[in-house]
Amino acid sequence: MISFRAGGREWLWRNPELLDESFTLTAAARTLPDPVDFASWANWGGDKTWPAPQGWSSDQEWAGPPDPVLDAGAYAVVEQEDLRVRVRSGSDPRTGLAITRTITMAAHEATLVIESELENVTDRPVRWAAWSVTQFETQSFHGHGDDRSGVWIGLTARHRAPVTLFAPDGVPTLERVSEGLGRVAVRDVVGKIGIGGTAGWLAVVAPGGATLTQRFDVKPGATYPDAGSEIAVWMQYPTDGDLDGLEGMRPTARLVEAETMSPLTRLAPRQVLRHRVTWSLTDMPPFGADGGPPRERGRRTW
Repeated sequence: MISFRAGGREWLWRNPELLDESFTLTAAARTLPDPVDFASWANWGGDKTWPAPQGWSSDQEWAGPPDPVLDAGAYAVVEQEDLRVRVRSGSDPRTGLAITRTITMAAHEATLVIESELENVTDRPVRWAAWSVTQFETQSFHGHGDDRSGVWIGLTARHRAPVTLFAPDGVPTLERVSEGLGRVAVRDVVGKIGIGGTAGWLAVVAPGGATLTQRFDVKPGATYPDAGSEIAVWMQYPTDGDLDGLEGMRPTARLVEAETMSPLTRLAPRQVLRHRVTWSLTDMPPFGADGGPPRERGRRTW
């Protein structure tokens, strides 16, 4: 999903080098090289689903992005209605998966549901987690100094310090505001943290207070990828030089990736893992005294 316009703003980042304002392919997009490493990855932006864990050391890890099927491959539209679309990837021989995504919009409220299905299309068991990745534009956050804006995360008594997953140029920082609430401020860093012990929601608060909340199910006690991460936050800003670990890829935009995970799940042949994320827009945070998610009474219409 490449665009989500609601509440008077575009929430998602998309790559202007590949898509113009009318979503037309640019000349560069028509002559993309074969994706082989980070430097050749065509990051279109938007919201997508990948398998986790990520890695390159064994076939138990997803060696992307890029990959030729689940990220860089074409998805077929298998169902389409006025408020619902269902798309499916090809079958990936390395992971043994095909991914189906169903996006359903509400008719009158700024709410949608994205359900991801990871199906084992092989004749052998496989073990994966679903990994939803939403790339939010944060250029509009730059220079505001708003102490409300950023990524807010619901926390529980299970929460421990975040794990640093990637830190080529600094790292995002989670500030625990209260027992049930944490905030990751938008800063000029290039890095990623993983967060466990969450309450199953995150909220991106834009300057001025408009809030886009994502909710998903968490299973306490289950095994999650990336050292128990139920949520991960990647942050980047434009850089000039090469950064360690990026294989020549240079961040060219300010954006935040808000990522949610399902538990790692063993799938028998033809078994399906489902991961549902519900998006809703509210006028303002304000977070409840108990650290709960943004109050429903501020919900916006389209």
